[in-house]
Amino acid sequence: MSVILRNVQIPLFIKVETGSLQNIQKIIDEHHLHFQRPLILSEERILQLGGTDVVHALHDCAIRLFKTNSIEEGNRLAEEIREKHNDVLVSIGGGRVLDLGKYAATAAQINYISIPTTPSNDGICSPVSVLHNAEGKTESLRVNMPIGILVDTHMMMSAPLNNIKAGIGDLISNFSAIMDWQLAYKEGKEQMDDFAASISNSAAQLIYETCRDRTINLHNESFLEKLVHGLILSGIAMNIAGSSRPCSGAEHKISHAIDALFPQTSLHGLQVSFATIFTHFLRKEPSEHLISFFRSLKLPITHRDIGLNDEQFERVIELAPTTRSERYTILEKLQLTPKEIKTIIQQYHEFTA
Repeated sequence: MSVILRNVQIPLFIKVETGSLQNIQKIIDEHHLHFQRPLILSEERILQLGGTDVVHALHDCAIRLFKTNSIEEGNRLAEEIREKHNDVLVSIGGGRVLDLGKYAATAAQINYISIPTTPSNDGICSPVSVLHNAEGKTESLRVNMPIGILVDTHMMMSAPLNNIKAGIGDLISNFSAIMDWQLAYKEGKEQMDDFAASISNSAAQLIYETCRDRTINLHNESFLEKLVHGLILSGIAMNIAGSSRPCSGAEHKISHAIDALFPQTSLHGLQVSFATIFTHFLRKEPSEHLISFFRSLKLPITHRDIGLNDEQFERVIELAPTTRSERYTILEKLQLTPKEIKTIIQQYHEFTA
């Protein structure tokens, strides 16, 4: 009898250490990769903070400055790549830069290397790019995984505190996403990949256990290394599942609705953090431990903490189920009416007071 296994695509290399950017050519050579026309996508300020280390290491390769994270811009960049015959795209920057790079590299059918400079979300390694369409709305688009990930943890130490908190919030939201996935599976709405769910849960548990130490310094290099590894694991879980399902449930629908109705309200990771507690409340799941955890890190617990009033949040919850209509979550199960939404929001305030 033959052994039945499955093949899983993962990056060829992951280096999370101080000074890794200067060693990019050495790391590429060690993995027997050969690129003739690399292109770097980044921002001026990122290059000044250390991104030029990559430029010099790759022998002063071509540079393209980031403009906007739209599908139109991604297609334009892909066309430029084809015209100039670039054979690898290296993105250096935050989530917007990484998402544009992943999309353009996939569209141009070339290899992609991810170099995040802030640990704000799991886009570091995920097979998903979130870009704006022609109508200004965000779309989650399937893309290829990076062949490699380089993280200079020393550079990460200069990341804004809110970006680090957002990364923690995005990881913790995995707990909610998995509960919704289990719900969809139990009700016969979707298939479930237990291996992907296990990796997603492990990534969230890693940072939850690490951050339970109330004296932790979020800018500590050792902590940032753990946070980055957790975010990378989330990306791998998504690739195994073939979608963002292991890390995206009702809490992400709420965040997408906020982005649609009230753009630039807050960082994605901060929006899904409070939404994680809210969706736990909807499921009648114990969430006191999460509230205590979030308070210790000064993460948002309610919509008011990110600047939304009750009326605005009512509109968000009404819209949320439509943002990913194919994905079954607690929102679809409850099918809340406007009156029920108003009542639940009031009850939630009393619960979290």
